[in-house]
Amino acid sequence: MIFSGKKNRIVRMVSGILFLLLAGVIFCLSAQEGEESDELSMGVINALFGGGASLAEALNASVREICHVLEFSALALPLFVFISTFPLPLKSVFFTCVAAGFVFALGDEIHQYFVPGRAFQLSDVLVDTFGVVIMAAICVFIYRRVRRRASSPARATENSEAGSAVLEAFSAYVRSEPLTAFDPNIFDEFAAKSVDHKILPMTGSALLRSDIPLTDAQRNYLRDEIFSYVTVQTRRSAKFLEAYRAMTSAGAKPLCVKGIICRSLYPDFDLRISADEDLIAGESDYPVCEKILLDMGFRPLDGSGGAYEKGFLHWESGCFIELHKTLLPEDGGVYSRFNSALGNLFENPASLRVEKTELLCPRAEKHFLYLVLHAFKHFLISGIGIRQIADISLFAKANRLDMKGVYEVCDGLNISGFLRGILGIGARYFGLDGGEYGADEEDLQDLIYDIMSGKAYGPGEREKIHSGTVTFNRYAKTIGCGRPVLSAALFPSAESMAKKYPFAGRHKLLLPLAYFLRAAGYFFSSYDTADTVSQAERRNELMKKYDILK
Repeated sequence: MIFSGKKNRIVRMVSGILFLLLAGVIFCLSAQEGEESDELSMGVINALFGGGASLAEALNASVREICHVLEFSALALPLFVFISTFPLPLKSVFFTCVAAGFVFALGDEIHQYFVPGRAFQLSDVLVDTFGVVIMAAICVFIYRRVRRRASSPARATENSEAGSAVLEAFSAYVRSEPLTAFDPNIFDEFAAKSVDHKILPMTGSALLRSDIPLTDAQRNYLRDEIFSYVTVQTRRSAKFLEAYRAMTSAGAKPLCVKGIICRSLYPDFDLRISADEDLIAGESDYPVCEKILLDMGFRPLDGSGGAYEKGFLHWESGCFIELHKTLLPEDGGVYSRFNSALGNLFENPASLRVEKTELLCPRAEKHFLYLVLHAFKHFLISGIGIRQIADISLFAKANRLDMKGVYEVCDGLNISGFLRGILGIGARYFGLDGGEYGADEEDLQDLIYDIMSGKAYGPGEREKIHSGTVTFNRYAKTIGCGRPVLSAALFPSAESMAKKYPFAGRHKLLLPLAYFLRAAGYFFSSYDTADTVSQAERRNELMKKYDILK
């Protein structure tokens, strides 16, 4: 409930065992025949109040009702604790506990129907459920009080010193300005945070170019890391451009998105590293592009995507290409709405010359909108990294965009507040003229905290990733294309399951096994459920602030 790691698993096991023991006691009491049960209850009344058989008989019915409430209240306590060890919102824990208690009470009365001298009574089912509701409500109250006292979550306006240093160094690099302040004592934390956000070559470069006094070991570390990153990235870029030229020579016209296009906007092309490159190909071009990749020694990776994309890795160079049919999954829900908003990407494509290679890409407004939607996809699930904000800001700065049209599309998806926040950060740190569309500076601190507390694509701790199930489905409900949060959390789409469990994608009949393994994984997991819930609640409040959730 409020424990983490192994303690959470221990609490789950102990509460589960206590529930089964209490359920067994209730079952045994219900298995007593009518006369035996009456004798027991009246014996208890005599022991407590005296007064003989006449008083015991008069109080019997009332005392039995009270006992029903007490025994099911006792049963509800370990049941609530057990359910609360899973990453569910507190409201869902409460209603799940009540529903489970009702089902058990109903089963108990059905059991009594077959016991001589006992009967099925609907009133007892309601009384039993009332006992469960009382205990569950008490647990909710205690849960909130204990969690509030046990954890003092950092305010969104407070950022770690290392995170602030990384942001300032990254800003100095992007704007080609000198870095004027840095505490060498936080160098290790600075380097780790830069690695998390995949911007160490850029922040390290800003630090090396400054007059900040660093030790020889610190300078050598930065030089070695930057050289290593650049060497790898140069090799990947060369292989990607070779593959792209082969595709266009074969008559295909795939479009480049993100990756290499965004990298070309930075002061130093290969300091902005990229783990993969994204291409989207039309229906007739897709098999041509796939064949060329295979002929060049790229190998498809199982489970690297879904029906809408396939990943290809060139082992020798490390180049990883995701070949898309659509930029986002056609899930019939949120992502389908995003694809519809992007429209026909192949209509009037733009071109960009990179390293003597002519690259086709979506025209500026569509490409920018995709960058925003892709960033929001990560933000929705668990958060975005600062590099994505810089990509969007530099793209907006380099192109004359119809921002009014972009905002109209974003308004229809409830994400115009999110875009204002991004452009506000871009204006503050990356030289973008936010104009009338950027958020005020004082409104950015919560968003900056959320960005810098994560990693390059948002996810940080495992709890933050799992909280994304809650935030995603609440957003989906807001725009009218989602399922109830609880059912969506427990039973994600078949495509999502196939991505996590590839065997379920290859063999549809094994999908129930994948759901079972997911449930078993939750049962035996040891991550901090309380933090999962608090992360989801904090991010829900953040999304409400930017009018994403209504």
